[in-house]
Amino acid sequence: MFACILRHQLLSVGLLLLASGRLAYAEDPTVAFDFARTAECREITSDETAELYAGEKIVELKLRISVHLLAGNINDIEEIRIEVGDCDQGMRVHSFEPSTRLESTVSEDIQWTKTVETGKTLGASLGGQAPVLLGDAVAYVTPSINGGKTHREVVTETQKRVAPKHVVIASGTFGQEHGVFFKLRRSPQTSLEGVHELTVRFIVPERWRGDSLRVCCQATGQDKFLWIKQQAVWANTCAPLTVYLAGDEGARTAAKRHVRRSVSGS
Repeated sequence: MFACILRHQLLSVGLLLLASGRLAYAEDPTVAFDFARTAECREITSDETAELYAGEKIVELKLRISVHLLAGNINDIEEIRIEVGDCDQGMRVHSFEPSTRLESTVSEDIQWTKTVETGKTLGASLGGQAPVLLGDAVAYVTPSINGGKTHREVVTETQKRVAPKHVVIASGTFGQEHGVFFKLRRSPQTSLEGVHELTVRFIVPERWRGDSLRVCCQATGQDKFLWIKQQAVWANTCAPLTVYLAGDEGARTAAKRHVRRSVSGS
């Protein structure tokens, strides 16, 4: 009984030491997101789209999201998700960039070669007998004459395979096309830390001058404790974004006033 209690206490102490070691040597990543609280939208309606969307126009928003690693290892962050959505569903998504993109760690397609060799041998022998000086015994021997012919055939098969690709950017709409999401994933060719420029084009009423959007950013990865891995959220930020029509000074002033009131109210 005493031995069982002692083993249990030793196991508990070991787990505490491992946990303290994780806290000391495997610091969780700390991430800060930054983006403007006001942004202008430029009208890009063409003659063709004006006929297609009668009574409406298309405006383009360019949004810069900065990802800053404050502590930890950037490799512990596997994905950054950014959502840009309309609060009152008055703006409908027309298109967006970047679209879903795949990349490969191999610069060219993979060439695979297989070589097969086959061969044949033909032989012949002559039989006979000869006396041997062993008393009255006669030994039968088979002296052979071998004539051989070898035929060698080499077959080489070459195939070119497309190098496997992985998703580094996934994007699409949500909320019945009133919002856009972007998933930025870690890869050897790209960096999650830095500035990411996103473009979203909205269909709005013809007399549209401004509106309010909501931007949410999230950093996720795998949190490993002892032998267990689980999904972890390293950072999560949501804030309103007031947009206005480029060139409309009155809408710009109203947007900045709205942001100041929101900040002072909070």
